[in-house]
Amino acid sequence: MSDPDTDSAAKNSKNQKPKRRGRLLLIIGAVLVLIGAGGAGAYFFLPGVAESLRASLGGLLPGGPATPPAAAPVAKSAFVELPEMTLTLPNGGRPRQLRLTLAIEVSGDPELAKPALISPRVFDSLILYLRTLRDGELEGALAIDRLRGDLFRRLDLLLGPNVVRDVLITGFVVA
Repeated sequence: MSDPDTDSAAKNSKNQKPKRRGRLLLIIGAVLVLIGAGGAGAYFFLPGVAESLRASLGGLLPGGPATPPAAAPVAKSAFVELPEMTLTLPNGGRPRQLRLTLAIEVSGDPELAKPALISPRVFDSLILYLRTLRDGELEGALAIDRLRGDLFRRLDLLLGPNVVRDVLITGFVVA
């Protein structure tokens, strides 16, 4: 007869192999599911991933071969005149007056952009920036270009991208 201890040890070793194999298959399956879910999430939710994947696989994915994006129709621009702004500039004890008139070039319909452009938030932001200017910043050949660029950046941050196309200074007097 066989020894009952060796029989139970043999049964335990036989039972542990399927358990280990089952755990290993479960772990591998979970990893594959996570990788697949991450890839699917990237494909659907990250911009540009689907197009680059289609381009690299050459039409094997749904949606056919990647086609170059069509050129966007050129939006007609319009100008919105802002009211004249007059403010006092700090100048080391000798205050100076700045009178500035701006015309903002906007994309699309100016009637839609005008309420946002003449809002108190826009004027507050522009005046706060202009009040920080010193005399040296308003003198020189590149002063107006630098001023236009800074005003454009402020308006772009306030109103969002692709709303403001350009900032034109139509009146500029420092006295």
